[in-house]
Amino acid sequence: MLTVLERRVMMHPRGCMKMSTLRSKLSRNLHLEIRPARNDDWLAIERLLSYADRHYLALEWWTIQEWLGSPTFLLATDPHERCVGLMLTVIGDGPVGWLRAVNVFSDDYLAPLLKASVEATREQGATGFAFLGNERWLVSKLSQADFCQVNRVVTLRHCGLPSVQHRPPGVKVRAATAADIDAILNVDHASFTPIWWYSSRVLRRALNMACSFDVAHIEGQCVGYQLSTLQRGRGHIVRLATHPHWQRQGIGGQLLSGAMKALDAAGA
Repeated sequence: MLTVLERRVMMHPRGCMKMSTLRSKLSRNLHLEIRPARNDDWLAIERLLSYADRHYLALEWWTIQEWLGSPTFLLATDPHERCVGLMLTVIGDGPVGWLRAVNVFSDDYLAPLLKASVEATREQGATGFAFLGNERWLVSKLSQADFCQVNRVVTLRHCGLPSVQHRPPGVKVRAATAADIDAILNVDHASFTPIWWYSSRVLRRALNMACSFDVAHIEGQCVGYQLSTLQRGRGHIVRLATHPHWQRQGIGGQLLSGAMKALDAAGA
């Protein structure tokens, strides 16, 4: 079971501290510099990813290297310019920045990195800061930093193929294409609360990487979609949504059945 934690962040009042000032106040006791990660930091980041005492990575569709240069990918260095911690937050279509990577050599570096990361995320327009995972060390630290639990995510495992008892008339399920992205985005945002919204950028990326990505149509209108992945022989239903106006009519079941068959055929 995974825990979802969220912290609301207030927008800057006029005259409030900017990030450079905040960095110096947060890190002066540890003598850290906290700044956005650059391309030329990559070798030091690789070492940190390999040897850090604390690890958390939930990158979904991107590699961590692809986020170099992002203002919300922060690196902490000590007075000897050694990389001692990193934190990556990703902002999608919703007003929330998601914590996607945390690597530190010591828990001492976590608090200043977290505060700087919240500030960087706020400067990019986010009004919330969220985390999904079950790493006890990180859940504990986030809870101490005013994060509160908003959801628990339960993982269910299925053996074998599901049988769909009801096939709704008029529903056509086919593979998604780039031309469907806007319609899929509409279904996604209508089906989920803002904290869970996907962006068109994520959907386009998933279109090229997912094992199975289908849309359900009724009279040419997109009413649902699913996307699934296959990793190390295990299939994962990443997203399954039916527009609220068309729910409880068997559309989700038809999408799920198609996803399970596609994953089975791919070797799940």
